[in-house]
Order: sequence, then C-alpha cells, then structure tokens
Amino acid sequence: MQIFSERINGMYRDVRSAIKERNKEVVQAHVKEQVAGGADVIDVNIGPVKGDPVGNFVWLAQTVQEATDKTISVDSAKPKLLLEVVPKVREALPDTKLVINSSTAAADNMEKLIPLAFEQNCGIIGLCMDQEGVPGSVEKRVECGATFMMMAMEAGIAVENIYLDPIVLPVNVGAQQLPNVLEAIRQLSVVNDPPPGFIIGLSNVSTKCLKNNLLNRTYLVMCLAAGLTAAIMDAADAELVEAAVTTELLMNKHLYSDDFVKAWRIQKGI
Repeated sequence: MQIFSERINGMYRDVRSAIKERNKEVVQAHVKEQVAGGADVIDVNIGPVKGDPVGNFVWLAQTVQEATDKTISVDSAKPKLLLEVVPKVREALPDTKLVINSSTAAADNMEKLIPLAFEQNCGIIGLCMDQEGVPGSVEKRVECGATFMMMAMEAGIAVENIYLDPIVLPVNVGAQQLPNVLEAIRQLSVVNDPPPGFIIGLSNVSTKCLKNNLLNRTYLVMCLAAGLTAAIMDAADAELVEAAVTTELLMNKHLYSDDFVKAWRIQKGI
C-alpha cells in the first residue's frame, strides 16, 4: 500500500502559520517524521491560508522537496487553482514525480484536469462523483469511477498513474456509505486489467468522532481487504501503519518473519 501523508496541510494550525511566516523548519520537521513513518507520497494542501495561493503552493512544494525526494501530491478542491498551480510546481520541481489531487468525474473537471495531468506528466486522483455530488449508491460510484478511468486512459495516462477515490464519509453521518465504498472498490477492481489504484482520505471516516484512531485503523484494514492500494493518512501514527503492514502480510503480500514490521521498514529503507 502507498501511504500519502496528510500532515502537510494548512488545515493544521502549525502548518498554516508556517506557510504564512515562510517557516521551513516546521514543515520539514513534519515531512521527515512522515517519511520516517513510511510515507511514500507527501500530499500538500495550503488549506485556508490567505494571500497568494499559487505562491503558497509553490513555496510549500519546494519546501517539502528540500526535505525529501518522495512524490508530491498537489491537493486542492479548486480546479481553477490546480490549473494555475500544477504548471508552476512542475516548473519549480522538474524532476519530482507529481500527482494531481483531485478531479471529479464531472465532464468540465475531466476536460480541464486530465489533459493537465498528461501534459505535466502527473498522476491523477479521480473522485467517484460528478456534478450531482457524492453518490448515495455503489452503482453511481462505480459509474463515475469507470468513466474517469476510461477518460484518463484515453488521454494517454498510464493506468498505474490513475487513482480512484470512492469517497469516504464520516461514520457518524453516513454509516451506510462505508460498506458502499468497500463494494465500489471491489467492483471497480474488475473493470480493467490491470486495475487503477484505489485511494481514500482515511481520516474522513472518523471526523468529529471520539474514537478516531480506532475507527481509522479498523476501516483501513477493511478497505485493504477490499482492494485498496493507497490511503491519505498520518504516517506518524505507528499503530495505524502497523495495522496496514499486518493486513498486507495476512493477505500474503509480504513474506512472513517473526519481526515482519521491522522487515517491512528495512525493505522501505526507513
């Protein structure tokens, strides 16, 4: 499983302040902690920071890249901003692998962001929703996901650079949607051979819940068993990461050893 670090996000107060003050030390300390925990990709999101959003994104991506050579995911819910930001980040970091996070399956979003991903040599995350919003059914998630995947592949993006996000909602407001996400992953896994990647924003499941760590760990295990291949999560949460490693071991994706977590860390070079 690929771990996308969620920690470099302006929604966190310390990161938000660091962006405003151009304080690299705070950001890079988090980056190093996330990489040490097993992060493969650093998701960067400026959050609600005021000012120049393009300049903030470029500064944040450059600051991350100074601390690690990991892939950077450029994360915004605003397509117009991604259209401006991604070329600037690519210009600043020509040798860094990038992922666009994200596009919906709405036609106007796909028409803008899928060509951008191809032109800028980026991976791309497609949300399994369209202009009507988050689907309430498995079938609509599958329809949106399959549409996005086919459009991206037709544009020339390799399937291994396409991620589908079936959209996790908090358990306290949308409990039925959580099994729907699992089933959508299972069904989308057979739409193409090889299948695309499947990614979720893991902490969404426990938003405003008391036992958030337990909910995150348990749902991650369930999603991995259904076919999940990536998660946006806190790589510094050792119990969460170890739950993922253990699940993959029990799915026969790692060779068993008595100290299998240590073996996994050695394999990753951390």
